[in-house]
Amino acid sequence: CDATRERIPLKNGGFEERQIPYTLFGLARAAKMTTEELLKQTRSPRRSARSRLLTDAVQRVAAYTLEHALLGELTYQAALEALRMITGAAKEDGADTTLNVVLEERLSRYAQ
Repeated sequence: CDATRERIPLKNGGFEERQIPYTLFGLARAAKMTTEELLKQTRSPRRSARSRLLTDAVQRVAAYTLEHALLGELTYQAALEALRMITGAAKEDGADTTLNVVLEERLSRYAQ
């Protein structure tokens, strides 16, 4: 993901590089899987090296999404929908929900 930079030509003849956003769909495409297959594999109780790698990548996508939402580069609604998809949290109409994204298990108690 870090190697995906987009070159944007400038009017003065130069270029500006911009990081292409991390997305669940981009990760699934790179892994040659559907998003459903990808998320199913990351939630599997069998912890193969591939599923651990994919889980780490999904957590990185979640962190990227959350960070950019906090920076105001994503709307709250777009970030929340992306994180709901990643975590599998159901959207209930009118329900007040909380979504916690924890990257380090030892710090999970602080997310409560």
